[in-house]
Amino acid sequence: MSEITVIIPTWNQKDLLQTCLQSLQRQKVPCQVRVVDNGSEDSTEEMMKSIQPNFSGGLQYMNLGSNRGFAEAANVGIRSASTEFVALLNNDTETDPGWVETGVAALSKYPDYAIFASRIIDYHRRDQLDSAGDCYNRAGIPYNRGRGQSREAFSDIEPVLAACAAAAFYRRSLFDEIGFFDEDFFMYLEDIDFCLRAQLAGHRCLYLPDAIVYHMEAASDPMGRRETTNTRPVQGAGDTGSALSRSGNFTRNRAYWITRNRWQIMITYQPLRHVIWLVYGWVRSGFFHLFKAGFLGSFLAGFLAGLWATPCALSKRFALSRTRAISKRQFRELLKKC
Repeated sequence: MSEITVIIPTWNQKDLLQTCLQSLQRQKVPCQVRVVDNGSEDSTEEMMKSIQPNFSGGLQYMNLGSNRGFAEAANVGIRSASTEFVALLNNDTETDPGWVETGVAALSKYPDYAIFASRIIDYHRRDQLDSAGDCYNRAGIPYNRGRGQSREAFSDIEPVLAACAAAAFYRRSLFDEIGFFDEDFFMYLEDIDFCLRAQLAGHRCLYLPDAIVYHMEAASDPMGRRETTNTRPVQGAGDTGSALSRSGNFTRNRAYWITRNRWQIMITYQPLRHVIWLVYGWVRSGFFHLFKAGFLGSFLAGFLAGLWATPCALSKRFALSRTRAISKRQFRELLKKC
């Protein structure tokens, strides 16, 4: 019997999903798989019905009927899992045959850690990293650690602030303790928010360099990719988050949601003494969208939507202040390292 359930939220990307599932079929250890469909309008459901009977380890298909966003789809899959461990996987990924085995082994070997980040490699440039864990700094900018560097970099097992939910492992009990992904985020940065919440509760995240996954940046966002510009990657740009960070896949959709959710994360988690850093981060992001990304209107719309959601974020901040297990100084040190 498998110890882990792999959950794959999907939407209108049948071919990508099929590639992802085929890679899971090649895993060295068995795993249960749950595909949670946000109401795809292509032939995803027919494809799933055709491969389910021959899928080893167990494959369950759950169609939500409408696009409820990544966070809710992930939560539906996690709530349905009965295994001790769960993993999240984007449909635009291909897993190395040892990915599940590495994750399950680490979950058993390191009981003091509740979240595990994968070594995510650029699908099209397989000599480059996409993510070696996620970061969130004092300027309020989330980004993928190691993006664009050699795939051989970051080769040590080490603690990181957060795990990119495109390919990450979790203890199922963690969700019962601190709650699930925040469905108010709809899409983008819900993984950063969840990991920050876990860190405040005293749970840590560990990076696993041998848990290898290949990721097609932005391929799982068909709406956004139709708007993709020819903007070149910008190393260290002050953009609005890990989903845009140092990537050419800039879209109006992504700029809006990441900016909106980044504001909420700032209000919920950032220490007041970081205000100068935060002002700098937002000014830098504004100039980035004005001169580099080309979606200043979407950035401003997301910023206003974030402002509108400020009361909700403040209520979350107050609730977390009553349950936090680490000191404010310890949390500031975590952000300072990014």
